[in-house]
Amino acid sequence: MAALLVDPLVLLAIEKLHKVLEDEVVLLVGVTGEIKKLSRMFTLIKAVLKDAETRQGKDEAVKIWLQNLKGVAYDVEHILDEWMTEALRSQAPNGGDGSCFSKMKVRSFLSPITCFKHVVLRHKIGSRIKEVRGRLHDIAEEKNQLGLRADSGEGERVDSELRWGERETSSLLDQTSVIGREGEKNEVLVLLLQEATEVPMVISIVGMGGLGKTTLAQLVYNDEVVKRHFDVRMWHRLHCILQAKKFLLVLDDVWSKDSQQWEKLRLPLQDGALGSRIIVTTRIEDVACMMGSTDHMHKLAVLSDEDCWLLFRSKALEHRSEEECSQLEEIGRQIVKKCGGVPLAAKTIGSVMHSRRTRSQWELVLRSEMWNSGDFFEGILPALLLSYYDLPPALKQCFAYFSIFPKDWRIWKDMIVKLWVAQGFVCSINGRGDMEEIGELYFDDLLRRSLLQDANINSDGSIEYCKMHDLVHDLAQYIAGSNCSVVEISKETSLNINNVQHSFLVDNNEGGDEADKLASISATLHKAHKLRTLPLQHSEISKVPDKLFHHLRRLRALDFSSTHIKKLPKTVGQLKHLRYLDLSHTYIEELPEELSNCINLQTLRLNGCEKLRKLPRGMRKMISLRHLEFKGLNDLRYLPQGIGILTELRTLTKFIVGGDDQGCKCGELKHLNHLQGSLRITSLQNVRSRDEASEAELYKKQHLHALSLEYDDKGGEPLNDEMKKMEEVLESLQPHTNLKELNIEYYKGSKLPKWIGNPMFSNLVEVKLSHCLKYKQLPGLWKLPSLTFLFIEGMVEVKKVGGEFIGDDQNDGSGGGGVSFPKLETLCFQEMPNWEEWELRGGDGEVMPSLLQLTIKDCPKL
Repeated sequence: MAALLVDPLVLLAIEKLHKVLEDEVVLLVGVTGEIKKLSRMFTLIKAVLKDAETRQGKDEAVKIWLQNLKGVAYDVEHILDEWMTEALRSQAPNGGDGSCFSKMKVRSFLSPITCFKHVVLRHKIGSRIKEVRGRLHDIAEEKNQLGLRADSGEGERVDSELRWGERETSSLLDQTSVIGREGEKNEVLVLLLQEATEVPMVISIVGMGGLGKTTLAQLVYNDEVVKRHFDVRMWHRLHCILQAKKFLLVLDDVWSKDSQQWEKLRLPLQDGALGSRIIVTTRIEDVACMMGSTDHMHKLAVLSDEDCWLLFRSKALEHRSEEECSQLEEIGRQIVKKCGGVPLAAKTIGSVMHSRRTRSQWELVLRSEMWNSGDFFEGILPALLLSYYDLPPALKQCFAYFSIFPKDWRIWKDMIVKLWVAQGFVCSINGRGDMEEIGELYFDDLLRRSLLQDANINSDGSIEYCKMHDLVHDLAQYIAGSNCSVVEISKETSLNINNVQHSFLVDNNEGGDEADKLASISATLHKAHKLRTLPLQHSEISKVPDKLFHHLRRLRALDFSSTHIKKLPKTVGQLKHLRYLDLSHTYIEELPEELSNCINLQTLRLNGCEKLRKLPRGMRKMISLRHLEFKGLNDLRYLPQGIGILTELRTLTKFIVGGDDQGCKCGELKHLNHLQGSLRITSLQNVRSRDEASEAELYKKQHLHALSLEYDDKGGEPLNDEMKKMEEVLESLQPHTNLKELNIEYYKGSKLPKWIGNPMFSNLVEVKLSHCLKYKQLPGLWKLPSLTFLFIEGMVEVKKVGGEFIGDDQNDGSGGGGVSFPKLETLCFQEMPNWEEWELRGGDGEVMPSLLQLTIKDCPKL
C-alpha cells in the first residue's frame, strides 16, 4: 500500500489560484467568484490533510477521499496552466526579422489587454473551472463526514521554509564518518590476507539493507595493507589483464541467484594469481552460498546502541553547545534505540533532529506513531519515514520525483533541478532568487538530510551528481505510488500506465528489433494522457513513433538523450505544456520548425548533437526559454535572428556572431542580462564596428563567471584597418568585473585591450590567451590580485619577455617593491617558436611567490 502525496499538490494549486487573482486576468473570464471559492476550499481542506495522510493506511474511505482530492488538484493545476499558456502565447512575436527586440517591452505575465481574444476559449476555461469547483465542493463536504480533524499546529517543524544560504557504488569513502565497524573490518581483513588454495576465494558480507555492507567493503578496499597486498583492485569492473595478477574485486549489492551467470563471470577470474579475492555484499544468504563463500561468509550485525548513538550524535548535535547536548542526550538515546542498530536509520533521523532545537520538539519525534507503524509501511524503516514527513511540502514532491529513475542511477544535480522547475515543484522564497538557485538549495538540503549520498564534487567545489541508497529509493517509490513508474521496453510490455504522471522507459534489449521496440512504446503510451515526464535514454531506437505526441498533450519533460533518433515528428509543436527537452548526444539532423510553438519551453539541451546544422528560425517565439545548451555543435554556423528577445535566458552555451544577412548581430546580447555561468562568443571577425560591439553591453552581465572571445582560425594577414577594428571591438567587449575566467583565441590585433590587466577584475582567477598572432609583448597581468592560472599559447611574434610582464617596465630592477602575480600558481607557455629570451626581474618586490607549476613547451629558441 503506497502513501498518497497530496499536500504539495494542494499547496501548488492554492499558489496558482492566488497568482491568477493577483493578475486579475479572471475579470476577462467572468469567474472571479469561482476562483476565490476554489482557493478558500483548498485552504480549508489543507488543514485536515495531516490527519488524512496519517489515517489513510487504516481507513479505506479516507484513502479514496485523498485519491479524489489528488485528481481535482491535478486538474485545477492543469486548467490554470492552460490559462497561463494562452496568456503567454498572446505575447510571443509572430514574425519579423528579430530587429525589434530592443524596442520590445515584455508585458505582465498575464496581461489583461492581450489575454484570451477568443470568446470560445474564455467560455471553455470558465466552464471547466466551475466543473472542478463542484467536485471540490463535494470533497469538502465529505471531509466532515469522515471526521477529519484540522491540524492544531503542534509539532510543526521549525524550519518549514528552506534556509538560504544492480546499485552502482564507489570505492571512495570518508573513513572519518564510519563508526563501530573496526572489529568487523579486521575480521574481513583476516579472510582477505590468509593463505588460500583456490583462485579466487569469494568472501561474502551478508546483511539487511542499511546495515553498512557497502561501507564495510569500502573500509577494507581502501586499507593500506590491502593496497600493498594485491596487484590489482577492482570495484564493479574487470581490468583487461588479470593473468597471473593477484587481484581484489568487489561485487557490491548482488541480488541474482542465477548460478549460470555467476559461472560466466567466474571463468575469466580463474586466471588470476593465487591469493586473489572477491568480496561480495548481498542481502540474501543464498546468493553468498551460490557463489561458493559458505566458509568465508561474514554476517554483518547491527550496530551497538553506543555506536549508533555516536553516529546519530554526529548528525543531530553538530555545532551545539555542551549545555544543549547534555539536555538532549537522554531523549536522543531513546530515539536511537528505536533505530534498531541500523546505521542508515541513525544517520537519517539524526539529520532530522539537527533542525529541532528544543527538548519538546525531540519528544514529539520520540512519541511519533511512525515508530509503531508495523506492516502498514511495507518494510520501510520508520526513521526514513520520519525523515520524509519532516520535509517541507515542496521538498516532499521533489523527493518523490526521484522514484522515476531506476535504482543505481546517477542523479545529476543540474538535470534534476531543471526537471523540478519544469514540473512546477520549485517556488520562489518570498520573491527572492531564480528558480534554479532555489532548486539547488532543495537538492543540497536533501543531501544534508542524508536522503542523498555519495556526492561527486567538481573541481570548483560544486556538486555534480549524487546517488540514492536502495532503501531510500524504496521510500521514494512508496511515497510516489502509482504516480511514477519505470517501464522496460519489450514486445511483451502490456503495462497500464494510463494514470501515471511520470514514467521512465528503460531499453535493456541491446541490439533488439527496432520495430518491436517502437510498437512497445506506442502500445505502452497510447492512453497515457496524464503523463508529464517521459525519459528514454541510452536506447538504439532511431526514430520516434509518428503519432506518439498525439496522446501526450500534458507532457512537460521529454528526454531522448543518448538515443539514435535522427528527427522529431512535427507534432512536437503540439506539446504546449512542454518545459524541458533533452536531445543531447543523438543523431538529430534538423529540428522541426514547429518546435518554436512550444512557448513554455524552458530548457533545450542539444549537447553533442554533431549532425545538427541549424536551429529553428522561429525561436524568437520561445519567450520562456531559460537554458539553451549546444556544446559540441562545431558545424552550427549561426543562431536564428531574434535570440535577443529571449530575455529569460540564463544559459547560452555559445553566441555565434552572424555575417551578412544570416544570424544574430552582436547587439542581440544587449538585453540578455540574466546570462550566467559560461558564454563563448565566436566569429568575432563578423563584428563590423566598435559601436556594434558596444551594443552587447557585456559589462552588465554580472552573473557570467567565464567568458571566451574567439575569432575564426582562418584568413591571411589582416590589413591595418582590420587590425585596428579588431582592437576597437575587443576593447568594447569589456565584461563585468565579477568575471572569474577569460579566454581569448585567434585575435589578430597588435595590442590587447586595456581592461584585461585592470586590478578591478579582482575575481579573475584564470586567463588563457591562445594564438594572438600579432601581439609582440606579453600583457601586463601582474596586478590581477586573484589570478591563479595563466596559459599563453601560439604568440608567434613574441621574441622577448621582459619587465612589461611583471610590472618592471624599466627593465632595470627598479620596480616599485610590490608583488607581481601574488596568487599565480600555474604558468604555462606553449607554441612560441620565436621566443628567445626571458628576462625576469622584480626590483625590490616579489615575483610569483605562490608559483607551483611552470610549463614551457614547443619554444625551441628560448
